[in-house]
Amino acid sequence: MDTVGSEVILTIKGVSKSFPGVRALDGVSVDVRRGTVHGIVGENGAGKSTLMKILSGVYQKDSGKVVFDGQTIEHTTPQESMHRGLAIIYQELNLVNTMSVGENIFLGRFKEMKGMRGTHAKAGELLESIGCKISTSKLVSELSVSEKQMVEIAKALSFKSKLIIMDEPSSSLTGEEMCELIKIIHQLKAQGISIIYISHKLDEIFDFCDIVTVMRDGHVIDTKPKVDFTRDDLITKMVGRTIENEYPERPRCAGDTLMEVQSINTHKLHDISFTLRKGEILGLVGLVGAGRTEIVRALYGADKVRGHRVLIKGKPVTIRNPKEAKDAGFGFIPEDRKLQGLVLPFSVESNISMASISNFSKFGFIRKSLEKGIGTRQVKALNVKTPSTRVPVRNLSGGNQQKCIVGRWMEISPSIFIMDEPTKGIDVGAKYEIYSLMKEIAERGGAIILISSELPEVLNMSNRVLTIFEGRITGEFDPESTSVDKIMKAALGIVGGCA
Repeated sequence: MDTVGSEVILTIKGVSKSFPGVRALDGVSVDVRRGTVHGIVGENGAGKSTLMKILSGVYQKDSGKVVFDGQTIEHTTPQESMHRGLAIIYQELNLVNTMSVGENIFLGRFKEMKGMRGTHAKAGELLESIGCKISTSKLVSELSVSEKQMVEIAKALSFKSKLIIMDEPSSSLTGEEMCELIKIIHQLKAQGISIIYISHKLDEIFDFCDIVTVMRDGHVIDTKPKVDFTRDDLITKMVGRTIENEYPERPRCAGDTLMEVQSINTHKLHDISFTLRKGEILGLVGLVGAGRTEIVRALYGADKVRGHRVLIKGKPVTIRNPKEAKDAGFGFIPEDRKLQGLVLPFSVESNISMASISNFSKFGFIRKSLEKGIGTRQVKALNVKTPSTRVPVRNLSGGNQQKCIVGRWMEISPSIFIMDEPTKGIDVGAKYEIYSLMKEIAERGGAIILISSELPEVLNMSNRVLTIFEGRITGEFDPESTSVDKIMKAALGIVGGCA
């Protein structure tokens, strides 16, 4: 336990917060020690984000006490929290794309830096202190996700932060980028800076957190050193029940060929051809940027394609846009649910019923009773946690938002379901529910194309795996009989083949 600091930097005692119809936090108490990485885990809707927003000044608590660095905090704002030395880096990074790196780091403080020259000089020093060599004059829009995170960390350090909250920082990072983030976390910890690390990826929690707090339904269930938790124990405390395995049994009902894809070519894809069988889950494995998403977007009519042919049940189909794809029997969960899958200001029921709208609208008028019926049916079927089907879908947790997209397609029962990162940013309990739905779809005779950056997810759920490298299919494998090393080599373009 010599790695764990003894001095408490943050005390949260009996904090509660309610929203209309929801008690988000109920008497939450946590201590965070100086110079430690404190992991916080829990299902979507457990209250993690609400607690972090109270600490950062986005929300005000209803009751309870917060003491940061010896000072009791009653009412605060995000700006005041930053100046106190408490910074938060959100999953959706809070940067201005049209401004430079240096301007983002010292946004609103140019006068303090004595103009742009001082701004860029100091920003360069901060970036260098975390081993980052990004030019401070570069536009943020030109940066990768990991580089943007480095800018956010430098911005936090510019306020002399004593505690940095990282909310799902690895959700869009490659393995190499994640290694860089881990190095920086260790550097910050060595400087005595505390980190609250929120993640649904349990491997990360066990790899580098010192202490772990488990939250469920607005309560703290347990807090103790990481070494005192087992993986199964942590999962049970998070979901409130025992999950024997993280994945259900793989569906084994693949039948005749349902779809044949011939020669998809785009500016990034080269002669993509494959088949998909009825009742099959087909996994696509490749590094970020390999072309996985481009394949399904081309197939769905979202991107322009040249010289390809698609046959469903042996008959050629023309798919030039998403509407024609839907009419041909496709459903699609996109990679980014907030930007591509949902209309966040719209209600839960409106989002769920979007794919069925032609069934309850005429001449531009929507029959609200039928829309509500669809929303209510899928909310109940998928156990979506929401106080009402009429609340804006943006109010729901990530896992429940994802269930709304799944429910949208379950209502019309597509024969081919494309799932691009279906469990991104959702907790282990909600993941298991999504996996169970995938199995159910396959057993009903539907087929699924699965893309995931989590290799165990693809290997445990798929009947067959295609590896993608630089826009080409480099191999086809049976995940039950092929080694992970062989699959990854094909995904890295080292070897190809079939197994």
